[in-house]
This record gives sequence, structure tokens and C-alpha cells, in this order.
Amino acid sequence: MEQFVFWCIAIFIVLSAFFAMIMKNIFHCALLLAAALFGVAGIFVYLGAEFLALVQVLIYVGAITILIIFGIMLTHKMMDSKIIVMNKQVVMSAVITGVLGTLIILTIYSTAHWILPALKNSESGYLTHSITTASVTKNKKVVTDVYTLGPALINPKKGFAFAFELVSILLLSVLIGATVIARKDQEG
Repeated sequence: MEQFVFWCIAIFIVLSAFFAMIMKNIFHCALLLAAALFGVAGIFVYLGAEFLALVQVLIYVGAITILIIFGIMLTHKMMDSKIIVMNKQVVMSAVITGVLGTLIILTIYSTAHWILPALKNSESGYLTHSITTASVTKNKKVVTDVYTLGPALINPKKGFAFAFELVSILLLSVLIGATVIARKDQEG
């Protein structure tokens, strides 16, 4: 049953991402991108990393996708049905994507010899040490508690407070830039 849930979420992600690439309406592409990102959050929940799922939903599905949709709606020319979405490089990009995908699969397959023993050693058949759970080491104990993780991330001495502030300034500048571009389109 667990693998069935995983494969359902994985197929949902792949189909959402595929249709986000081939849809002609850019607004629908943004909504399908949000669906694919939401599916990634589902994978995080499946793996037991609820904190990462929450961050995925808040940052990517919530903030980034809303900024993309906001930018699309502010630039009225992007919503025009006469705009050509596909170009002449579709075949070349499909070939390059196929070659790169094959190389990635072959690389994973050739390096699987160091992953398979870990799978065989676990009782359930899954990896026993998940690398996806957000955790903090405290007194040589791994803590996956959100109440401990939050202050550790924002601690000015060894946390990521500067990165949070930098990303907030970046998102604010994107929002201001989209507003300025939209205002120029309305004036001209």
C-alpha cells in the first residue's frame, strides 16, 4: 500500500510537470507548476519530513507560485492568445532532455552498488536513515522537533538569519519590479 501511495504521488508530479511544459496558456502552466510543487510536498509527507513539506507548501507553492501568477496577471501581453508558446527548438530540446535523462539514469544505476547494501540491511526494505528529515544535532542527539529546529535556523551566530533576510529582499525586489513593468505597459 505504501508503494502505491508513493507511485500515485510520483505520477501526479510527473504529469503536472509535463503538462506545465506543454500547455499553451501560461496561467495554466503556473497552476500546474503549483500542483507539481504541491506533489513534492506530498512526497515529503510520505517520507516523514513534515517540516520540509510545510516549508515546501509555504515557500514554493505559496510564495513563489503566487509571485509568478502575480507577474503573469500584471503583464497583460503574456495572457494574449496570439503569443506563440512553442518554438522551433522543441525537437532539439526533447532530444537533449532524453540524452541527459538517460545519462542520469545510467549514473544512478552504475552507482547503486553502494545504496543496495543499505537497503538489504534494513528490515523493512527501505533506508533506515532518511536524509530528508530536517534535524538538528543537540548534545550528540538528533532532534527532529520543530521547536528546536526553528531557533537553530534563525540563530544569528550559526543560523540562517542572513539567508532568510536576503531571500525576503529578493522577493520584495521581484514584486516591485513586476509592478514597475506592469505600470510601464499600462502607460505605453
